[in-house]
Amino acid sequence: DLLLVGAGVVTTVPLLLFASAARRIPLSLVGILQYIAPTLQFLLGVLVYHEPFDQAHFIGFGIVWAALIIFGVEGFLAHRAQPVAAVAD
Repeated sequence: DLLLVGAGVVTTVPLLLFASAARRIPLSLVGILQYIAPTLQFLLGVLVYHEPFDQAHFIGFGIVWAALIIFGVEGFLAHRAQPVAAVAD
């Protein structure tokens, strides 16, 4: 029973800290950060633990990152296209 309660605490505390931190940064940054962690885990598995990485994995990984690049460029261009607001005196 103590192990079950401890597992709940160990799971809950990081989630609460993440939620608190996510409120303080732009949502676009939260989205990118949520793709970096799985990518780092993927690279760790392939490069350090020598997990298999065949052509199907490469294609899937490439599609995800191509979509992220397109999404990021589109957001950047949309942000640049917004007119600069006049500063009130």
